[in-house]
Amino acid sequence: MNYIEIIDLRKKYNISQTKLAEASGFGKADLSAWELGKRVPSAAELETVYHSLTNIIDDINHCVFDVRKKRILHSKKEKGKLPDTIKSPEDYNARLSERKLKCSNPYRSMLSELYGRAISPKSPTAPKAISLFSGCGGLDLGFAAEGFDFVGHVEIEDSANGIYQSNFQNSDCLGKDVCKITDAQIREWKHRYGDIDIIVGGPPCQGFSLAGKRDSNDARNQLYTYYVHLVSVIRPKLFVLENVRLLTSMKAPDGTLFIEHITKGFSQAGYSITGKELNACDYGVPQSRERIILVGVRNDLKKPFRFPENKFADASQGNTLFELKEKRTFKDATFDLDELESGERSSDPLHWSIVHPEHVIRWLRDVPEGCSAHENADPALRPPSGFNTTYKRILWNEPCSTISTNFSMISGCRNVHPTSTRSLTIREAARAQSFPDEFVFFGNWGDIRKAIGNAVPPLLASKIAKAIFEQFFADKE
Repeated sequence: MNYIEIIDLRKKYNISQTKLAEASGFGKADLSAWELGKRVPSAAELETVYHSLTNIIDDINHCVFDVRKKRILHSKKEKGKLPDTIKSPEDYNARLSERKLKCSNPYRSMLSELYGRAISPKSPTAPKAISLFSGCGGLDLGFAAEGFDFVGHVEIEDSANGIYQSNFQNSDCLGKDVCKITDAQIREWKHRYGDIDIIVGGPPCQGFSLAGKRDSNDARNQLYTYYVHLVSVIRPKLFVLENVRLLTSMKAPDGTLFIEHITKGFSQAGYSITGKELNACDYGVPQSRERIILVGVRNDLKKPFRFPENKFADASQGNTLFELKEKRTFKDATFDLDELESGERSSDPLHWSIVHPEHVIRWLRDVPEGCSAHENADPALRPPSGFNTTYKRILWNEPCSTISTNFSMISGCRNVHPTSTRSLTIREAARAQSFPDEFVFFGNWGDIRKAIGNAVPPLLASKIAKAIFEQFFADKE
């Protein structure tokens, strides 16, 4: 795969450099330099541009296919149009109550129990928490399940904020843009809520992730400075910062590691930092998702934080712990859902498949689990270009790959269902992220996918939260 193939595909489908630049996040000047041979893109840049281009091509093919065939989405029991967007929390709950599941699922039941604990009334002595960069609330759900009381949150995306507020109805929206929060506002929070025990949040990771440009000059890379400032003014006992694992190797424009700037900022604010690279699948999540977690403890507490051991410890009845013998798999998370093919939908409001182009279905129909259409013996059944990680089926009996915001794109990285010839549904992605079915999602489908793909798995968050509670707050109960 080289950039010449990308140029040929772009011209074949009459896609402008401007459109590809907007979709990929690169500048038009970058694309021009690569196409003219003035600069050679890195492997990560090449893969990002290719994924963006194939997403555009898939959209074009979907439109052409639908017009030519007049294809109508249908379920096994009824024919109809694409499911209507979920307009409100009430709409979601009404549709959820009408669904029919094939059988019971211990994993689903456990997540339901986690959700019940998260939304239950908190005791007057519960540790008070504020969430920054809260997204739809994956990190917060795990902490709320372990007894933390979220009194406020900050989130810039209106759609994610709406989902968050529907699930954390007692949390006040304290602002949207952390860059615009003033010290006067922060002092008002302290007056309104009293002492805040913990702040949690994950600043946007696109500047650090290989899924994006990984640009050291990305303005989003500096959002941690506002996190540091808020912590320095509020002075909570602890803070938790989550980000992609690649943050540990990303360099700042001055050549030093970004992680060193972040830890230095919090250290100067009076906090001792403990950091660890974690994989969510080591903590009971049916998904491989590598992250860096930083936990800061205020220096006057004179007590370091110890991360929980990754022995697949899991919440059960009575909130006790037991050890899973093996990591949870995609099958563990989704076996009770209806089997669907391209264009089919079930009674679950989030479990339905988009229509995929016929030629893509031909490429993938006979591809076994864990393999890509690029590996087909017949060259005519291979995609014309791309990587072996694309058009690839995941495995039933292993944790699935990282759920990104483009999990519904069949041309994406490891987005194909193990046995059905389609991409993952929203429900499957939510389950893989360890969101309980009761967690309310609403809005347009793109916003819901984005909220799920950007979230911290609640089950991973609950393991970290439980360790923090036991080490620093158990004596308050």
